[in-house]
Amino acid sequence: MDRRSGQIRDATGVQAKFGVAPGYIPDYLALVGDAADGYPGILGCGPKTAAKLINRHGPLERFPIHVLEPENRARALLFKRLATLRIDAPLFADVEQLRWSGATASFAPVAQRIGDPRIAARVRDLTTRLQWNGAP
Repeated sequence: MDRRSGQIRDATGVQAKFGVAPGYIPDYLALVGDAADGYPGILGCGPKTAAKLINRHGPLERFPIHVLEPENRARALLFKRLATLRIDAPLFADVEQLRWSGATASFAPVAQRIGDPRIAARVRDLTTRLQWNGAP
């Protein structure tokens, strides 16, 4: 999904825009960088170079040692990890688990630590109102 244009690209569209198959987008972003996610990529590796290297060698892990200096290789692998959507993260069994039921006991010390003890009282009041209105 292209956020700017609102266009949804299929595999052919991704290949046409980026020069690599969709499965290689994390490798591509690792090399060219991603300003939206805050990592710079590898200096001197623009879109055309990244696509050429990926199409020649495959994923970053299979790049020959001479293609990236050791420091750049380590950075690129970190950036790839940042660019990879995780599908193995533990989530929740039921959407009701997401319903807010108030601050936990550990919230007050956090409010003190950030220097705003009033926030703990406001959250406590909100929690009381939620319980009064029948929220779980």
